[in-house]
Amino acid sequence: MSKRVLGNRILRITFLAVASFFMSAALVACNEEQAEVPQMQAPVAAPKTQPIVQVDQFKAPASSVISSEKAKLYAKTSAALVELGVRWSERIDKAPDNEKIQILNAYNVARDQLCARTGLAGIAEYNWITSVAMPDPKNKAVFEAAGVRTGN
Repeated sequence: MSKRVLGNRILRITFLAVASFFMSAALVACNEEQAEVPQMQAPVAAPKTQPIVQVDQFKAPASSVISSEKAKLYAKTSAALVELGVRWSERIDKAPDNEKIQILNAYNVARDQLCARTGLAGIAEYNWITSVAMPDPKNKAVFEAAGVRTGN
C-alpha cells in the first residue's frame, strides 16, 4: 500500500472521527434542550480482548534524527492504526448518537494502547515521528529502508 493511499485513509478516518465528535456534541445539545427529564446513559465499555499495557511518557528528543528500529516500529504502527481506524469507524457509524462520544474516547485509548504494544511511547510518539522526524531530510533513507515513503 502506498504512503499516499495510507495517508489518505488516515486523513479520512481522522476526519470521520472529528466530524462524528462535533455532530454528536450538537445532537446532545439539541436533545438536552428538548428533554424534560435528563436520562443517564450507561457508559460503553471498551472491548477487553487484551489487558491494558503501560503507556510510557513520551518526551521529544533533542534531535529529530531517528534510528532504523524506530522507523520500522513506525511503519508497523502506521499499518495497524489504519486497520484499527477502519474497524472503529464502522463501530462509530453504527452506534446511536448518544454513544458516539464514548466510543471516540475508547478509540483514542485503543490508539494509545496499539502504539504502546508496537513499541512506541503511545500515540504521542507516533504523532511526533509523523510531524517532526518524517519531514526531516536526514531521515529519508531510514524511512525508505523501513518501507515508508516520505515527501522529502
